[in-house]
Order: sequence, then structure tokens, then C-alpha cells
Amino acid sequence: MHTENITLNKNIMNAVIERTPRSVTVRMSTRRWNKMLELEQTYKLARIISRSMNEVESEPSMTPQEAIDSLKAL
Repeated sequence: MHTENITLNKNIMNAVIERTPRSVTVRMSTRRWNKMLELEQTYKLARIISRSMNEVESEPSMTPQEAIDSLKAL
């Protein structure tokens, strides 16, 4: 797995055309770009789920009737 990371980083570094303090210009295939967008969306979803799980764990537990009443109130 470590070798894959090195290969991936090397490929990404080869894709960099220009780097300034404020931006990076890269060249890559649309397939790779779409994969990066998909990975970014997956990461965002995972963060939302993680935050939700932390919120759920911090809430007090309810009885089944309290849960039903809470859902009906929505």
C-alpha cells in the first residue's frame, strides 16, 4: 500500500503544470478528474455521517413511546 501512495503522489506531481502561492494548475484526464470529484463527495458525506453519529451518541436515550411522540411532533 505504501508503494501505491508513492506512485499516486508521483503521478499527481507530474500533473502539476504551474504552482503559485494562490493556485495550482494541473493537467489530468477527465476520468481522473471525475474520480477526484467522486472522492471529494464521498469524503464530505463521511464527515456528515461522522458528525451525525457523534451527535446521536451525545443525546440521551429515549423510550419507544418518547421516540414515536418526537417523530409525530415533526
